[in-house]
Amino acid sequence: MPSKESVAIKELLTAEGFHHKWQNAGTIRQYIETLPPYPALSEKQEGFETRCFQSESGVSMNYYVSHGAKEQGTVVYLHGGAYIEEILPPHFTYAKQWTKRTGFSVILPNYPTVPAMDAKKLTGLMREFYKYICTQVWSPVFLMGDSAGGALALDMAQSVKGTPHAPKGLILLSPWVDAATDNPQIAALGIPQRDVFLQPVGLGEVGRMYAGSLSLDDPAVSPLFDEMGSLPRTVILIGTDDSLLPDARLLRDKLVREGVDTEYWEYENMMHVWPLFPMPEAEEALERLHQWVACDGGRL
Repeated sequence: MPSKESVAIKELLTAEGFHHKWQNAGTIRQYIETLPPYPALSEKQEGFETRCFQSESGVSMNYYVSHGAKEQGTVVYLHGGAYIEEILPPHFTYAKQWTKRTGFSVILPNYPTVPAMDAKKLTGLMREFYKYICTQVWSPVFLMGDSAGGALALDMAQSVKGTPHAPKGLILLSPWVDAATDNPQIAALGIPQRDVFLQPVGLGEVGRMYAGSLSLDDPAVSPLFDEMGSLPRTVILIGTDDSLLPDARLLRDKLVREGVDTEYWEYENMMHVWPLFPMPEAEEALERLHQWVACDGGRL
């Protein structure tokens, strides 16, 4: 049975009509027009140090650091938001929870957003940023991302396979790995009627905007279509009331088929990116992740 807290959060999101902006191409484009131009996020965030990364192409990007014990490890955390949102309060809260629970330092880059940035430019920027971070830290590095950030984290891990920068592990929370969001199983399982967070039609429209000049099945846009062999040990978290569930299952199957050490945690009745919300299921997931990063090949 889902906790009363998780039920209450779903009811609140439903009452607020959170998912209405995702109903179709028109509604999501209208929403994007209301967003301030990047960067809009304050440079000061309580509990974080703010730093700036300058890419070789001249792109300037702030990133935030929640400092933990140096010997424990570092998580590079790519926030979600469908490539249209900057870091939101739940992302900062989740990062601080990670540091408090695990002793890890957590690094959150506030990457540029659609429509100013497309997949080709953003993946290039984030690959460069990750390699830079690997030269700045001395503890084991894990890559983590939720939703769109999960796709970025997977792409970044792909870009450094077989190199000294390969991450110790890969944590994917409700990853958006196929930007088209048109898997027929979404409708077959009746997920849009239960998804209080997203709707596949609007999300697919943003996916097309993000793709830019690339095709939707280009791995830089949709990392589900990349080869998975030689990736680090990977854990996927997904809920059954999340429109991204069918593609998460496909990703799991592909990882296992190509020999990646994979764990797949599917939570009944959980919504999109539920680990970021205050509920017992999120506490359980964080504790499981703490144990996951500390065990076997991830032992620090």
